[in-house]
Amino acid sequence: MKRRLYDAILMLIFLSGTCAGAWDDAGSIHMSQWAVSEVQAAYDSGVISTSFDLGTDYTRPITRGEFARLTVDLIAHEGQIAITDLTAQLGIFLQSVPLTPAQSDAESAESGSSSEVSDNGDDTCTSVDEPTENVAPENGVSEEMPMEDVVEDSTDDAAEDQDTNSSEGDFVEPPLEETQEDVTDWSDPLDGGLPFVADGSFQDTQSVYVEIAARLGIVNGSNGLFRPNDPVSRAEAAAMMQRCMNVLGCSEANQQPQQFSDNYEIPRWAVPAIKYISGRTDVTGQSIMGGSDGKFNPLGTYTVEQAILSLRRMQSSLAVTAVADGWREAPGYDSVQLALTFGGDCTLGRGHNFAYSNSFDEMYDLKGPSYFFSDISEFFNDDLTMINFEGTLTTATVHANKTFAFKGRPEYAKVIDEGSIDVVSVANNHSMDYLQRGFDDTVRYLSPYVAVSGYARMPIVTVKGVRIGFASNVGWSFDTAQKNFIDDAIRNLRQRGAELIVFNYHWGIEKSYHSDATQRAIGHYCIDQGADLVIGHHPHVMQEVEIYNGKPIAYSLGNLVFGGNNNPSDKNCLIFRQNYTFDLNTRTVSASSHQAIPYKISSVSWRNDYHPTKA
Repeated sequence: MKRRLYDAILMLIFLSGTCAGAWDDAGSIHMSQWAVSEVQAAYDSGVISTSFDLGTDYTRPITRGEFARLTVDLIAHEGQIAITDLTAQLGIFLQSVPLTPAQSDAESAESGSSSEVSDNGDDTCTSVDEPTENVAPENGVSEEMPMEDVVEDSTDDAAEDQDTNSSEGDFVEPPLEETQEDVTDWSDPLDGGLPFVADGSFQDTQSVYVEIAARLGIVNGSNGLFRPNDPVSRAEAAAMMQRCMNVLGCSEANQQPQQFSDNYEIPRWAVPAIKYISGRTDVTGQSIMGGSDGKFNPLGTYTVEQAILSLRRMQSSLAVTAVADGWREAPGYDSVQLALTFGGDCTLGRGHNFAYSNSFDEMYDLKGPSYFFSDISEFFNDDLTMINFEGTLTTATVHANKTFAFKGRPEYAKVIDEGSIDVVSVANNHSMDYLQRGFDDTVRYLSPYVAVSGYARMPIVTVKGVRIGFASNVGWSFDTAQKNFIDDAIRNLRQRGAELIVFNYHWGIEKSYHSDATQRAIGHYCIDQGADLVIGHHPHVMQEVEIYNGKPIAYSLGNLVFGGNNNPSDKNCLIFRQNYTFDLNTRTVSASSHQAIPYKISSVSWRNDYHPTKA
């Protein structure tokens, strides 16, 4: 009793206001300011057992094993049942080991405890009379916590100076004459002195608490492993808390689930749990688990103090009787909206025989890299932006023998970065203006800022969890070689996991306002073979947008930021916005739409100032 009082006093001291700040000495408790009162209340209420050593840093990620124990302790506390009685009720056998005097005292103390989980008398949240059975998935893979790479953990050692505790969570005074050498290290530190499970569910832990959680259906493993020392992800924590609440008889959310902007990151197996845990509240209306800044961050870690806060809300939530109709079918979890934006020909620089005055170079020196794309709002409010990069970024001096050979300074790559551009095509008739060196330099200078598509370069960019593949080529003819390029590109991208495929083609006749037969043949073939969208450029003027077999082909978007002409007669161009609704369950497009938005390549009419503005 003296020891229990002493420990309780210590707990109240380190949970006082002074513990909120960082401590200088290693023995202090580290905790966020917001967590202090919640953690203290959790210990005061008995939700968190004072026998459970959670260390000194409450801001660290909590492990899977620790979180499993928290859920089991809550069930035992609410059911007023001792851990040893719960173990016996579930048919869990423990290894036979010599008991220390402290363990004998603990078992004696537990002998008078109830062996059944009590009914809380609530119509909505009623305790189950029999524990739920944990049924492993047929394929042996965890529905809750799938594993990708299993790393074998080293065996946990018991703490060097660990007190032996009763299974109910009360502190027990160890015999004064007992020394560290006299204590047999035969139990999991997670369990506070209880013996190993004799025949458990997992190969990598024999913890009583983990085994109880498994038998109650709160946790699963994969391939016979549980990984108790791994940090629990937020998605895993949500699933464990939902299952714990199910055991406690509270299977319904009482509010509609919250909406999260990163729903595409939620594993499909975790969707029901996150709907529940964000729609189930405590008596004050606070969700058991929510998000931050509109995101749930399902793959992020959960800290010790966050876990304790959630356990507190779970306990409070047992008194909530309301049920929200239709919460399981709440929308916003099964699809993601994608907005992809495309612009036409962009030449950052000038021709080898152009004057400096009124050139792109002069404007860059006057305005800096952020000037050029700054008025194209669609580039800054979308999920991905792509342009055709027509020219080179290089210090090479030897150029091709042609009328127009375009070159920009390597530093112009910053324009791409400032313009919020994600992908560029370099498959065009100006990418080799400064020969192979110029082409290689261009790719090298652009690559730190964007994905580069062109010819054999076929990048896949992940956008809101959706893998989008890009293929780019010149389309001067529709022949066997062109068909082979399209076939090979689609096969390559699909094999690498692309879920949407976009083709960029440099094709057509300059100054022509309508597509020709070759453009249409190539575009149609791309769609027929499985492409989702075809974007065209080269004519330097706008051409039509066609919907072919339900998918768009924009034949020419015209110029955009175009240093290849300081005063073109036709300054009209298009910004093309493609919108997709992508089904996260089927991994297919469920709806799509597009807008062809008129722009001018210059904000003034009498010359090109290289500053596109909405028409």
